[in-house]
Amino acid sequence: MSKFVIAGGAGNVSKPLTEILLSKGHDVTVIGRSTKNLEEAVSLGAQTAIGDVSDSEFLSAAISGADAIYLMLPPNYKEANLKKLGTDFGKVFATAIEEAAVKNVVFLSSYGAHRLTDAGAISALGLAELELNKLEGVNVLHLRAGYFYNNLLMSLGQVKEHGVIGNMFEIPSGTFTIVDPQNIAEAVAEALITRNFTGHSYKYVVSDETGTDEIASLIGKEIGLPGLKWVRFSPVDSKNALKGFGFSDGAADEYVEMFAALDKGILFEDYFAGNNSASGTSIEEFAKTFATYYNLEN
Repeated sequence: MSKFVIAGGAGNVSKPLTEILLSKGHDVTVIGRSTKNLEEAVSLGAQTAIGDVSDSEFLSAAISGADAIYLMLPPNYKEANLKKLGTDFGKVFATAIEEAAVKNVVFLSSYGAHRLTDAGAISALGLAELELNKLEGVNVLHLRAGYFYNNLLMSLGQVKEHGVIGNMFEIPSGTFTIVDPQNIAEAVAEALITRNFTGHSYKYVVSDETGTDEIASLIGKEIGLPGLKWVRFSPVDSKNALKGFGFSDGAADEYVEMFAALDKGILFEDYFAGNNSASGTSIEEFAKTFATYYNLEN
């Protein structure tokens, strides 16, 4: 039995990851800001550490004694400068890891993390990678995950109200790296348990390679709208929509920058330049999941 510490509370990756590790008999501590959000994990046998991962003293105490840890940047839409936030979190994580003498770290990063200056929120993850890579004598694996399927579920209202699905980008068939959080959790669990990574490295986690027109077509067929089209929205409309969701002006600008990078295709260049392949939940399978949520709200 190994001891693992999982950041991210009951998030899309952290929750199934915790379930996988507990089912295999491991000692798991989950870090979160709220005890209530972690009740299910506790019921399954997890321990908890309640606090803020931006506090290096708290984080150091929480991860002390762990055989391996999983870290991620907490979502933050209020900050004005997400790239600076990524660097700041990377420094906090590195300080806590050094103080706790943890030797194995899995960090949730993203496709496009090689773009450090022009990919908005994704650049923030690349900058956090750089800080973690300054650690000496620590094995750090950056899992560069594709675009989350869950992000497409945010378009449910759009499809219902306007009969279209879209964003600020259009991506050709076979070039959009996309991922199911369950597949990420499986990849993290394997890395934590086997600890078969050394030094500082990164690995892509991608479930399928698709395109925006294919996404619209497959979802449309599943929900009874075979003519569903993917629509590219303007930067101004996209920024206003983000601010309507509570994003700060600066954070909205960084997400618009990220969407522009997606539209250019530059976030996928490192993935396709390497010997990488997709494996896991297909876009066809996800389209059925989308339809389930769509029909629930009808």
